[in-house]
Amino acid sequence: MKPVKRMTPDELRRLQLLQTELLREFDRICRLHGIKYIIGSGTLLGAVRHQGFIPWDDDIDVEMLREDYEAFLRAAPGELDKRMFFQDRRTDRRYPWLYGKLRMNGTSAVRQGQEHLKMHSGVFIDVFPRDPVPNSAAGKRVFEFAAKICRKILYARVMRVSAPTALGRLGWTAVSLIPAAVPFGVERLLRGSVNGARASRVRSYGYHGRYETEGYDKRWFTELTELPFEGGSYYAPASWDSYLSFVYGGDYMTPPPESERVGTAMLSSFYF
Repeated sequence: MKPVKRMTPDELRRLQLLQTELLREFDRICRLHGIKYIIGSGTLLGAVRHQGFIPWDDDIDVEMLREDYEAFLRAAPGELDKRMFFQDRRTDRRYPWLYGKLRMNGTSAVRQGQEHLKMHSGVFIDVFPRDPVPNSAAGKRVFEFAAKICRKILYARVMRVSAPTALGRLGWTAVSLIPAAVPFGVERLLRGSVNGARASRVRSYGYHGRYETEGYDKRWFTELTELPFEGGSYYAPASWDSYLSFVYGGDYMTPPPESERVGTAMLSSFYF
């Protein structure tokens, strides 16, 4: 596994500007077709606290309900800037994740440990579809257990090469023999087994954490406002304070200690 390649401040800023260009195009298509989305996670925090990127952040997250995600997939082929590519399992069969990415053609941003994956690896923004979760605590735990197994089966495509020990690589190789169609099929069953009209919370089955298990308030994705970000204006939850408090706690306006001000992309190679 290759080491992480650290970016200079100029390289980080160039990356952020490319990601902003991707976000601008994503937003243009969504507005054109009446598709709802929100900037989420650190991108939303950056919009509120900095009116742009958190200075050390190196990615952009957008989130949307499943029906809006599917609407974007239908619209993208006829609308998307030719310099860009929307990637999920349906557009890139070698892509192993349960959410999408909008990529910039002619660039590269390869995550550490994923150098062997033969997929489009351009500079990207993450696009997370959100699906209903059961209203009961027990149902949420069962769904998270099933989703975790799905994620592990897919992550085995990375770890069969990148695990630090031979025994670990052998174990992950065995798991990777399970066809990718299995976790993708289970994920479809999970999201199809909950009545979306009755569910009050939604999640991404492709990501983990207490927030995903509990689910996000569905209204955060339907009741929208706009916030400034890097010179543009983008959709955000009308109750953005509730969203940020849920994810980061009530003191989210206080930056972390300098020792924790690092990005999360962990790239081993890049060019843009």
